[in-house]
Amino acid sequence: MGHRGSSTASLKFNDCRISAANLVGRPGDGLKILLASLNRSRPSVAAHALGIAMAAFKDMTSYMNERRQSGRKIVDFQANQFLLADLATDLAMADNWLDYLASLIDGGADDFGFEASMAKMRASDLAMRATTEAVQMHGGYGYCSDYRVERLMRDAKITQIGRVPTRCIANLLDGAFVTK
Repeated sequence: MGHRGSSTASLKFNDCRISAANLVGRPGDGLKILLASLNRSRPSVAAHALGIAMAAFKDMTSYMNERRQSGRKIVDFQANQFLLADLATDLAMADNWLDYLASLIDGGADDFGFEASMAKMRASDLAMRATTEAVQMHGGYGYCSDYRVERLMRDAKITQIGRVPTRCIANLLDGAFVTK
C-alpha cells in the first residue's frame, strides 16, 4: 500500500545454530534487547509520521486557499477553519513533545520508553488523521495520484501499524540454539 520503495520479506530460521561469539547478549535476554532497540526506533517513526502530517497540512491549506465554492475560498468557511485550528494545535503539540524526547536522548537518558511510545502513538495517529482530512478536503482529487496527499495517506498508515510482534521475536531469539 504505502512506502512502495520499501520491500518486505518474511524470514524463518529452522534449526539455526549460532556460535557463542556471534550471540547478541545472553540467552534469555532477547526480549530486553529487542525492547531497547524498539525504544530507540520509536522517535524516528514519530518524526517520520510528524513529517507526513505536516506535509499533508501544508498541501491541504494550499489547496484550501485556491479552491473556491459558492464564490468563496473553502479556507474561509468556519467549519474548515475549526479543522485547521485543531490540526495546527495537534501538530504543534506533537512537534514540541518530539523535541522534548530528543532532549532526553541527547542528554543521555537511559529510560525514555514511555515518552518514545507516546510520541510514536500520537504522531502516527495525527499523520493518519491529517492525511485523511487532506484527502477529504481535496475531494475526488485527493484520491488521484496527481496530488501528493494520496501518497501521504498511504504512507501514514504504516507509521501506525509498524509494531513488531515483540514476544514472538524474543521467543525466537531466546530459543536459538547456541553452539560452543
